[in-house]
Amino acid sequence: MALSKDIYKAFEDVVGAENICDDPVIMPAYHSAELGAVILPKNTAEVQAIVKLCNKYKLQFRAVCTGWTGMFPKGIIYLDMRRMNHIVEINEKNMYAVVEPYVISAQLQAELMKRGLHLNMKGAGANCSAMLRGHGHLDQTTSGDDRNQLAIEWVTPEGDIVRLGSLGSSDEWFCGDGPGPSLRSLINSAVPPGVTPGVFTKSAVKLYHWPGPPSFPIEGESPLYTMSEIPANMMVRYFSFPSVEKMWEAELKIGESEISFELMGFNVSMVAANITTSNEEETEVFERLNKAVQGPGFMVIIAGNSPEDFEYKKRVLQQIVSDADGKSLEAVEDPRIEGILLCQCIRISASIRETFRNGGAFNSIPIMGQRDLTIKWAIGAGKAKEPLIEKGLIVDDGGAFFGWGVEQGHLGKTEIFCKFDPSNLEAKAAVEGWQKEQSTRAFKERYFANLLMGQTEEIGPALSNYHLWWQKFTEAIDPNGVSPGGGALV
Repeated sequence: MALSKDIYKAFEDVVGAENICDDPVIMPAYHSAELGAVILPKNTAEVQAIVKLCNKYKLQFRAVCTGWTGMFPKGIIYLDMRRMNHIVEINEKNMYAVVEPYVISAQLQAELMKRGLHLNMKGAGANCSAMLRGHGHLDQTTSGDDRNQLAIEWVTPEGDIVRLGSLGSSDEWFCGDGPGPSLRSLINSAVPPGVTPGVFTKSAVKLYHWPGPPSFPIEGESPLYTMSEIPANMMVRYFSFPSVEKMWEAELKIGESEISFELMGFNVSMVAANITTSNEEETEVFERLNKAVQGPGFMVIIAGNSPEDFEYKKRVLQQIVSDADGKSLEAVEDPRIEGILLCQCIRISASIRETFRNGGAFNSIPIMGQRDLTIKWAIGAGKAKEPLIEKGLIVDDGGAFFGWGVEQGHLGKTEIFCKFDPSNLEAKAAVEGWQKEQSTRAFKERYFANLLMGQTEEIGPALSNYHLWWQKFTEAIDPNGVSPGGGALV
C-alpha cells in the first residue's frame, strides 16, 4: 500500500531521499510486498521524528534489525535499523558496553575479546542484534538477559524518549533499575507478547571476564570452522551417563563447584549437527556417535585463568563425572572436533545447525525453572513422544531433550523437540497435539512453559492477571495503535 506523495515527502525530509523507499520491486526483499515504505533512520532523533509522523498520519510501524523473523501488516512502516550500527562505548572498568540496534553479537564479542571481556551470547546466534533479549549457551556463567540488560534508551510509541535505569538520573549506563521506580518488567516482558511497543535505540549490556585469547585461531570455511590449535587452558568434552538422574547429579555438582565456562545439555543428534556439513554426513555421524554413548549427556567447556586453575578444574570435573558413572565421548577429544565445538559454541554459530537439522521440520517446547524440575518434566514429555515414534510419525533423534543450567544451575532451561515431515499431515497434527498437551501439563504443574501458544486467558490469572495489566499499559502508551506487537528487534 503506497503512501501518498505528501506523507512520503514528510518521511523523506527526516531521513533523506536515499534512505526511504516504497518501490514495489524492493519491498519483497523486506518480508512483504505490501509494506507502506522502508525507512532507514541513522539516530535516535530520526527515530523519534518518524514515530511522531506515524502517530500524526495513523500509520503503524515496526523496527527490525537483522530480520530473521517478523510478520508485517499491510501498509506498515518498516524501520530498517542497519544505519544504527555503532558500539557507542565499551566501559572496561565498570564492565558494560553500550550498543545501537544493528550491532550484532559477533561484532561486539570480537571487540570485547581484545580487551579480555565477553558477554552473554544469545542462542539465536552471533548474527542477531546484541540488544536481543534471551538465553544461550553461556548462561551457565553469564546468566540470561534479566541480569544483563542494563540502562536503555527507548522511543515510546508516541515518540517520547525515555531513558531507563541509571541513565535517566545520572547519564550513566551501569544499572537497569532506579534510583526510583523501575520499568524493567515492562521492557523485559517474557510473557505474551514478549516484546515492548516502540523502539529501543541504545542499550547497555553487562560484560564478563574472558579467559581466552584476544582472537580465535580459526581456520576452515563456513559452516565448519575449527582452530589451528586449541587455546591454552581451554578444553571441550562431551559426557554421557547411564540415566537422566546420574546426568543431573553431575550437572548439579559442576554448577556448585563453578568450574565450567559453558555447559550445554546437547543430545547426540545436536553434536552430530554441529560437526558436519551435510545432511548425509550428519546422519552417518549421528548413527556412529549414538552407538558410543550410554545415555543422556552434556557438553562442557572448561576455561582456566592460569595453568594451575585449568588443572584444578579438570581434576574436579573428572572426579564429578567419575562419581556419576559418566563416560567421555572419544570423538570430541579429537582436537579437530574439539576446535569445531569451541568455535560453534562460544561464537554461537551452533544454533543454525542445531535448529535446522535434517529430517524435515520440528516443533519444540521450551520451559524455564528449577533445572532439576524441568528435567523431570522433560522425561514425561519424552515418554509421550514414544507412541509417535513407534507409529513412524516423528523421528527418533537419539535424545528426548536438551537444556542448560543458568547461573551455575540455580535455574535452567529445558527444550524438547519433535522432528517430523511437514508434508505428512497426520504427523503434523500428531506433533501439534503433543505440543499442546505437554505445554498444558507444564503450565498446570507450574513450570515456566512455552507461553507463546495462545493460552493467555489461561495463563494470565495464574500470573497476577498480567495480560489485563499489559493491555492497560499498551493502551496508555500507544493510544493510536501505531506499534502493533511491539518492536521486533532480532
